[in-house]
Amino acid sequence: MSTPDTTKGTYVTALPVSQLFTDPAYQRELDTNRARFMSQTWDPRLVGVIDVADRGPDTHHLSPRYAVINGQHRWKAAVLRDPQMSLACNVHTGLTVEEEAKLFWDSDRRTKSLSTWDRWKARRQAGDQVVVEVERIAASLGLRVEQSAGDNHLQCCAALEFLYGRRIPETIHDTLELIDDVWPGQPQRYNAAVIKGIGLTLFDYADDLDTGRLADAMSDLTPRQLIARAHELKASYPTTGIPMLVTAAAVAAYNRAGRTKLAPPLNAA
Repeated sequence: MSTPDTTKGTYVTALPVSQLFTDPAYQRELDTNRARFMSQTWDPRLVGVIDVADRGPDTHHLSPRYAVINGQHRWKAAVLRDPQMSLACNVHTGLTVEEEAKLFWDSDRRTKSLSTWDRWKARRQAGDQVVVEVERIAASLGLRVEQSAGDNHLQCCAALEFLYGRRIPETIHDTLELIDDVWPGQPQRYNAAVIKGIGLTLFDYADDLDTGRLADAMSDLTPRQLIARAHELKASYPTTGIPMLVTAAAVAAYNRAGRTKLAPPLNAA
């Protein structure tokens, strides 16, 4: 990415809302209803200062120059209220788009309204190492980490990051490969609890597990049935999360399929 021809720094000034825009590469999706309500109940005393990045003097004269980093709903509300309005802006200069994304993520990651997917998209654009590596592993199997539905889409970024955090990135690869081999095209095979539960099985029992036998045992179930068995166990283990109970259900199926047994997690199966 190119860097605007300015040194890095910040300053505060008033900018016309017409000179501001949002970059979907890292910005979360606009809540139009929220922006509309804010415009209808507009109170200048509550607006404060928004953060923007100066994309530089080389910006096309017909295009807005300043990318909104933090405050897109206030900006959009101002546009709806009065397109001629100006807003107080904390202007960041000399940033690459990746640095803008990192600033967005850093400033908003403690905001409760920011969803997991908002954070993931911002971290992706910022070149976050975990996101880059998880998506590389997924891509090596022909998969994509995406919020939207799709046969090759993984809509469970938090579960994937959890497995990555086990310090063995290969666990993600082996989990996804096993699931795809056992349940090709099956609905719910990429369910977050399934991915996390099977990943825990592969990780926690790595020294004793016969993955071929596990695949055979899992093939007798659908992903939906595996999840259902986990929910049945929930009655006996109400404080245990569904992913761990998926592990328990998978281990129980494994133990039924051969003579050697794995120790059931939490003695749940």
